[in-house]
Amino acid sequence: MRGLRVWLCLCMAVVAACQRAPKTYPMPAQRHQPDADDPPPSGTYVSFADFDAGDYIVRDINPGGARRWTLDHPEMRFRIEPQPGLRFSMDFAIVDTTFRHTGPVTVTVKINGHSLGVIRCARPRDYHFERPVPAEWLHPGEPATVVAEASPLWTASKDGVHLGYLLEQAGFR
Repeated sequence: MRGLRVWLCLCMAVVAACQRAPKTYPMPAQRHQPDADDPPPSGTYVSFADFDAGDYIVRDINPGGARRWTLDHPEMRFRIEPQPGLRFSMDFAIVDTTFRHTGPVTVTVKINGHSLGVIRCARPRDYHFERPVPAEWLHPGEPATVVAEASPLWTASKDGVHLGYLLEQAGFR
């Protein structure tokens, strides 16, 4: 008798648990994004640890984390309004592994094609480059293009890739 009661209770629980499946709902209305380019970066300074750091890269800076390898002709682009007292600064590192093969490295920085300065890196370590930028080199409404090339470059024996330095942050202050 007890087994019958347990079986009946179990059947009642199963029947009580049965219900209709929820109604299905239609997919929400889909909207198309406007056909336009992404807005340009509005910042004047980029840390390569930032999620939007790739927006500032034009070419020859590898994707990655907080420090990124530069290649042959690393180039960045910033939205800057000309103003007196503007300075460009950049933090980077020369790595012991590449330095053993290249020796001292020279990094040349150009803004909109004008030579801002050169820094000679005589040993592997972190470096800071900072110089004032003449306001006449910048044009209202136009981005500032920064090229910071290293010489000599280290060449990988396996695939021939050229590496310069590890870039951490750069921009205008």
